[in-house]
Amino acid sequence: MEIKITPKWIAIVLMSLIGCLTAIHLTLQSIRFVTGETNGLVWFFGLGADGNIPTFYSAFAIILCSALLVLIGVGDLRERKVPAAYWFGLAVIFSFLAVDEMLMLHERLIEPVRDALDTSGAFYYAWVIPYGVAVLVFVAVYLRFLMLLPRKTAALFVAAGALFVAGAIGFEMLGGMQSQTYGNENVIYVALQTIEEVLEMVGIALFAYALADYADERFDGLRLVVSS
Repeated sequence: MEIKITPKWIAIVLMSLIGCLTAIHLTLQSIRFVTGETNGLVWFFGLGADGNIPTFYSAFAIILCSALLVLIGVGDLRERKVPAAYWFGLAVIFSFLAVDEMLMLHERLIEPVRDALDTSGAFYYAWVIPYGVAVLVFVAVYLRFLMLLPRKTAALFVAAGALFVAGAIGFEMLGGMQSQTYGNENVIYVALQTIEEVLEMVGIALFAYALADYADERFDGLRLVVSS
């Protein structure tokens, strides 16, 4: 049996999961702030918490992107229209991001970088500095790659990247300022954290859609073959 995986199907599934997780998170957080009571469900479905359901979803979505990148890279090895090394390089980066999402590797840099550079305010969560530098290097290296892609694909990639970086670094910096001044247990911090996580998830979902759309046009789609 052969199942064709369409870009629209990927987008609907991922965005539906994001919508459900966000709705549950907001409901539980609202109950927490109204009643003043906290239970395990707040952590279990908290968008900003570690090792819970949203974390596993985010890691899954990133791994999906990594798998799509490998498949596209294999396809471009044959046709040689876009250097396959770019696709495989992205696959490695996304594999690292999945590991980072599960193990929160970036958070281990906060104290060492903060102590070394004496950061505060927008750089209170000091991991954004080395990761921000990495983003700039990535953009410089992959600028030529974007020029080789179809305009639609390049535009979708840029939009997805902008959403992800705006959440992961932009709103993380705003959250750092709020955390340093007022702590984490307040509505504003939770709101900033929620926007941060939603932007990241939507950015990854858009990127997965863009990859599937590119594969659909270049290689006549993605197919899952189930042998009986």
